[in-house]
Amino acid sequence: MSRKPRWYDAIPEVTATVDCGGESHAVVWRRGKVVLLAHDLDAERTMLIFGGELCHCMKVLEMWVEQFRMPPDLFAQMPSWLGDSAYLVPTELALPRRMAMVLSWERLWRKESWLRSKQADLLAAELKEKALAPLRRHVNAWKPKTGARVVSGCQVALLPTPQTPGVDGTTDRVAMRVTARLHGRWMVDVWPRDIAVVDDAFVVELVDAVTLDDLRVRAVRWEPSGTGTWATVTAPARVRRDAGTGRAWHLTWDSTPDATDAPVARTGAPPTKTGTPRSAMADVRRTWVPGGGAP
Repeated sequence: MSRKPRWYDAIPEVTATVDCGGESHAVVWRRGKVVLLAHDLDAERTMLIFGGELCHCMKVLEMWVEQFRMPPDLFAQMPSWLGDSAYLVPTELALPRRMAMVLSWERLWRKESWLRSKQADLLAAELKEKALAPLRRHVNAWKPKTGARVVSGCQVALLPTPQTPGVDGTTDRVAMRVTARLHGRWMVDVWPRDIAVVDDAFVVELVDAVTLDDLRVRAVRWEPSGTGTWATVTAPARVRRDAGTGRAWHLTWDSTPDATDAPVARTGAPPTKTGTPRSAMADVRRTWVPGGGAP
C-alpha cells in the first residue's frame, strides 16, 4: 500500500559527537527529528531554574530550532559568523539541516502568495545548483537519439507548487533547447534519492511511495513530433531498485497516459496556508527552548 513520501525518507540517520561538560555526547538526527541521547529535558529544565546554564548539547538543539526563525540570508552565512561556536552546527547534520531549510523556505514562499521574495531567490539558486547538472545529463543522453548536434539552451526555473512541473524541450535537425520548471520540493523528494535521471529519463516529480525502493514518479522522455523534430513528453512511471541493496534505480513507464502532460502553466494560483513542519524542527519530547517552552 502506497503512502505519501515524507521529506526525510531519503536522508540517512546521522550522529554528531558534541563535547559537553568534558564528555563526548551523541546528538542524533533521524526521521526529521533531533534527539539528545545523553540528556533528560526535565532535569535540564530544573537545573536552569536553579541558576544553571545550558550545556553544549542543549545549545546545539536550541540552534536547530532557532535556525528556522532566522532571516534566510543569515542562515546561509551561519558557518562564518558562528566563529568559536561552530560546534552549534555539527557538520554531520549539514544535509538534513539544508533539506529542512529548503522545505521551510518553500512554505514561507507559499505564505507570501508566491510573490518574489528572499526565500524564492534562495530556492531558485539552490534548485539551479542541484538540478542543472542532471538535466544536462538527460539532454546529452537524448541528443544522439534525436539526431541533434548541439544543445543551444538548458535552463532550470523555480515553479510555484500549484503549477504543474515539467520540461519544455524541442529539437530541430541541429539544436536542442530545454527548460525544466520544477518545484522547490524537487530538491527534497528527488535529488536526495539520486533519481533525478533514471534510464535517461528526467524525473520532475515524486508522486508517492509504494515502498522506499518502489516509487511512483512523473518523468520526461523525448518523442518525434514531426519531420526531423522531437519534443519532450511527461508521463507517469515507476522507479524501482532491489530493496536494501543500494543498487541502481530502474524506470518503467506506466501504460496510462499522463493527464497532466501539457505545457507548464505560467499563471499564479491561490496559496495554501501552511508553515514549517514541526518534524523538521526538533523532537518536541526532547526539545526545550528557554523562555519559549517546546517549539
